[in-house]
Amino acid sequence: MTNTAEVGADPSPLEFRIRAATKLEIPPIVMLHGLGGDQQAMWELGPALPSGGLIAAIRAPYLQSTGGYGWLSQLGAWPPKLEEFAESVRVLESFLTFLVRSHLLDRRRLVLFGCSQGGAMAFAAAMTGEAGLSVPPAGLAVAAGHLPQGDLSPLRGLPVFWGHGARDELIPVTVARADVERLRAAGA
Repeated sequence: MTNTAEVGADPSPLEFRIRAATKLEIPPIVMLHGLGGDQQAMWELGPALPSGGLIAAIRAPYLQSTGGYGWLSQLGAWPPKLEEFAESVRVLESFLTFLVRSHLLDRRRLVLFGCSQGGAMAFAAAMTGEAGLSVPPAGLAVAAGHLPQGDLSPLRGLPVFWGHGARDELIPVTVARADVERLRAAGA
């Protein structure tokens, strides 16, 4: 039986949906939606993910004037710089700490799954040290995403799956292919 709950911003800093783990051997997945989405947008992908593992879909912290939410406080130059995601990474860190306490999340096995701007957020969060999460994820899955500007060398050795539509009109596949080459050059 799947346990699904809608939880508000207290005690977590983000609204989210969660399916608790029933099979601890399956890596936990935290899903990060794209610009203008919310936790429900990614939740729709839950049935395609391994059954029995913890899945959480979280809402980005910034309300967008065009509707929905985003991971950047304001949209500026594209692609955004890694440091522009710093506050959202801090909020995600707080959320993951909450999941460790409330759902026994094993951070060493965590996979971040980001779509579009959520993919860029996943890359920013995967950075080690002061700019990224205190415990880097075990891997990333990105759909129709893009890389932020900045030093990608901290991603060396990180397993990444990247899926992108050949006819994506928002982020052209040529941009995705160039980003994948940047990842390879960084050793991801």
